[in-house]
Amino acid sequence: MELNADDIISCVKVVTGDVLAKFNTTGTLTQKYQARLKRRNRKLELIAEEDTMVLQPFVFPDFNLALVESPINHPAAGQLLPIRQIFEQLSKLIGTSFADTGHDQDRKRGDELHRIVCQNLGYKKYQDDGQFPDIRHQLIEIKLQTSPTIDLGLVCPDSTEPLDIPQIEQQQVRHCDVRYALFYAKTDGETVTLTHFFLTTGEKFFNRFPQCKGKTLNKKLQIPLPRNFFSN
Repeated sequence: MELNADDIISCVKVVTGDVLAKFNTTGTLTQKYQARLKRRNRKLELIAEEDTMVLQPFVFPDFNLALVESPINHPAAGQLLPIRQIFEQLSKLIGTSFADTGHDQDRKRGDELHRIVCQNLGYKKYQDDGQFPDIRHQLIEIKLQTSPTIDLGLVCPDSTEPLDIPQIEQQQVRHCDVRYALFYAKTDGETVTLTHFFLTTGEKFFNRFPQCKGKTLNKKLQIPLPRNFFSN
């Protein structure tokens, strides 16, 4: 199905598998971890009451993030806000709205939420280098959900593998130490409105959000279609 500029179906084309196979030039499988977000009555949920044992020695309440040059700086001892304080601060964003850039513009919508979160936490500027986690200085990964499926990429939240950042006072930070901020939102096609907020550590991520298909890495084949596919 092809959508026009107004997100209305403008063309439907039915083809057999052998026709699509001609466009599969790489045969590369895209793989990623996925989980399910099941909403409950509560709009705010702090799933992990405390940070992981690894991070706890380095957190400091009320550190002024305006003193930090960039949100993508590496985390440092005494500059990490406690997970509960992050929860209290980001909970204020429920009800916040911003322009919807389109159904196929998930990345742009995510970027706008990322900017809003940085501003809300107190950073002087927004910066994103596309690396994991989104706000490296606070070890926060941000997810914007308009559907129940949570795409986690190649990083399994509860992994004890080392995170690719410098050690904090000789302590290696792991993937499971990252704080996951998940915002569920509704959209009318023009405006995105944040309705639910969840915060957890990677360590306790799957306690609340069940992993799709057990403990597997989901794979799929993505085939780019030529620009004139629907016009032929």
